[in-house]
Amino acid sequence: MNRFRRGEAADPGLRFEAARPATCYRSDMLRCPSNYPAVAALLIAMLITAGCGYRSQLSGPGSDQFGSESSLGQDSAEPRRSSPTRIAVLALRNDSPEPWLDRILTEAMRRELSARGAFDFVNDPNRAELVLRGRIRSLDTRSRSFSRFVAALEYGLTLAVDLELVRSKGEIVRLDSRILSESDVYLASPDIEVTRTNRLEVLRRLADVLASRVADSIELIERPIPKDAEGGAG
Repeated sequence: MNRFRRGEAADPGLRFEAARPATCYRSDMLRCPSNYPAVAALLIAMLITAGCGYRSQLSGPGSDQFGSESSLGQDSAEPRRSSPTRIAVLALRNDSPEPWLDRILTEAMRRELSARGAFDFVNDPNRAELVLRGRIRSLDTRSRSFSRFVAALEYGLTLAVDLELVRSKGEIVRLDSRILSESDVYLASPDIEVTRTNRLEVLRRLADVLASRVADSIELIERPIPKDAEGGAG
C-alpha cells in the first residue's frame, strides 16, 4: 500500500491545500447570514440620517419643531396694518351759478377717496367714521387777454370750496381754506359751445386737483406723520 503524508499527493508535483473558511463577496453580502447584523445597523443609520435631514429642511428661521412659522417672528417683522377708515361724502351745496358743478366736485371727491387704500368709501353716512360735507363758493371768472377787437381770448377761473370733516363722535374738523382754492385758464372761442366745453374741462380739472388735496389732508389728520420721521426727512 502506498502511504501518503498529510498534505502530499501521490504525485510529487501535486499538493493539497488546507480547506479555507467560506467568504462572502460584495455581491453576496445581503445573502450572507454572517453580515445580517452589520446590514441591519447600516439601514437603521441611513433611516435616522434621512429623518434628520427632512426635519432640517422643513425647519428654518422663525420656524418651530413642526416646520410651521412662528407667529412671534411674524409679529416682530411686520407691524399690524390698521383697517381702512370708513368715510362718506355728502353732496356739496352749490352756491355758484354753474349748473352741475356740485355733482362734478362731489363725484371727484368720492372717486379720489375710493382710490386711497387708507379709506373705505361708504354711501351711508350712518356707517361712516368720517363724513365730509361743505359747499361750493361762487365762481370767480375774469378776462385774461383781449384781441384788437376788444374780445376776450381767454378767461381765468377760480374754484373755491368750504369743507369740514365730521367724526363719528360729533367732533367737527374744518379743512384749511388755503388748500381749497385753485385757478386755471380756458380759451374763448367765437363758437359759444366750444367756449362752454373749454370751461367745463377746466372745472373738471380743478375738481380733480381739489379732490386730491382734500384726500391728502384727511390722510394726515387720521394718520399724522411721526415727529421723528419729520426730523429724519429734514
